[in-house]
Amino acid sequence: MNDISDYIQTELIKTPFNLYYLITKYIESNNNIKVAFVGGYLRDLLISKFHKKSFSKPIDIDLVIEGSSISLAKFLKKNVVNVDLCLIKEFNLYNTVEININEYKIDIASARKEIYSAPGLNPKVTSSTIEDDLKRRDFTINSIAFEISTRKVYDLYGGISDIKSKKLNLLHSKSISDDPSRLIRCAKYASRLDFNISNNSLKQSQETVKQWPWKSSETDQKMIYPPALGIRIRMELAEICKHDNLNNVISLIHKWEIISILNENIKVDKRFLRGLNWIKKLNGNYMLYLLKDSEDLETASQRFLLNNSEIKILEDYSNIKKILKTNPKKLNHFSPSSWTELIEDRNLNDETVKLLICDGSPYWRNLFKWLFIYKFIKSKKDGETLKKEGWDPGQEMGKEIKRLRYLEIDKLNRN
Repeated sequence: MNDISDYIQTELIKTPFNLYYLITKYIESNNNIKVAFVGGYLRDLLISKFHKKSFSKPIDIDLVIEGSSISLAKFLKKNVVNVDLCLIKEFNLYNTVEININEYKIDIASARKEIYSAPGLNPKVTSSTIEDDLKRRDFTINSIAFEISTRKVYDLYGGISDIKSKKLNLLHSKSISDDPSRLIRCAKYASRLDFNISNNSLKQSQETVKQWPWKSSETDQKMIYPPALGIRIRMELAEICKHDNLNNVISLIHKWEIISILNENIKVDKRFLRGLNWIKKLNGNYMLYLLKDSEDLETASQRFLLNNSEIKILEDYSNIKKILKTNPKKLNHFSPSSWTELIEDRNLNDETVKLLICDGSPYWRNLFKWLFIYKFIKSKKDGETLKKEGWDPGQEMGKEIKRLRYLEIDKLNRN
C-alpha cells in the first residue's frame, strides 16, 4: 500500500492554491486533528494510475474532518492567496461546508454516521469518525480516503480492487433502499468511467425498484415518492446533463430494467433517444421529456416536485398531441400562419413545442419553424400606423394586426 500512498500524496500536493500545504498547517495547529481527502477526486487519481485514463483538472474536491468543517473552511479562506473569489456556503443540517475558490468547489464534511428511517428520506445524522463516514458512501470506489497527517489510505471495502477490475459495487445491502437516487449515480459512473455494475449490485437495484412504492417505517404507510428523493434525482440528472451523456445513462438504466425509478412508461428506442438528444440541443427541459408519456401525470408531478408551470406544459403537450393525431389530412395542408395560430391561440409554452418537436411527430418541422422563425415575425403595420389610417384601438385593430402578421408569415412559403 506504500506505493499507492506515495502516489496519492505526490498528486495531492499538486492541488491548486497550496491546498494540501494549508490543510497540513491547519492539522498541525489543531492537535493533529484528522483530515482526509475522499470521494471522486481520489477515485479518479487511482483510475489514472491503474488505467492510464486522463481526467481534466479537479473541479470538485471532497474532504472529511473529525471535527468542525466550518473551522477548516474559515482557515482556508483566511490563508488562501492570489484568488479572485473565495466564498463559503454552510449547510447546518449535515454539518458540511462548500468553499468556492475561483472555479473550484471544495466540499468539507464533518465525519458522520447516517441512519435512514425509510427509502429516500433524509437521514438522521450523528458525529463520528472517518471510518464510520466511509460506511455512508455509495460505492466501494468512492469509499477510499487518504488521511493527510499519517498518509494512511483507508480502503475498508475493497474500492482499490474494484477500480483495478473496473467494477461498480454498492457499499452494502441497503445502499439503494437508503438512497434510490444512487441508481442514477451508478449509471452515471458506468457511463463516465466505462465501469460495469456487479451482479450483486444489479440484483439489489432491481429488487429495490420492484418494491416501490416503499414503506415508511415512521408511519407504516406507502409513500408515493419521498420529496427529498425527487430532489436528489433531479440534481443527479442536472449534473449528468452538464457533464455526461444523458443518452448513455438512460440507456443503461433501461438495460438494467430499473427505468421505473424515472417513468415506467418510457419506451427507450432510437426515436426516444434521438428526441433526448434534441431536447439538449434545444436547451429544453429534459425532466419533462422523461415524464411526457406518463400515464399518471399527477403521480409523476408529485414524485418529482413539478411546479404548476411544468405541469401545464405536460398537460398542453398531451392535449396537442391528441389534436395532431385527429385530422392528418387537414394538418398536412396547414400554412405557416395556420401552425402559428394553432400554437399561439392556445398560448403554448415554448417548452411544450420543444417536447412536440423532440417527440418526432410528422409535423416536427412545422413546429421547429414556428419556434425559430414564425414566432419572431411581426406585422408591417403596428397600432400607431393603423390609428393614422383611421382604425380605432380595440379588438378589430388587433385582428387586423394579426391578419397582416399572418400574411408576412405565409410569404415565407412562397419565397
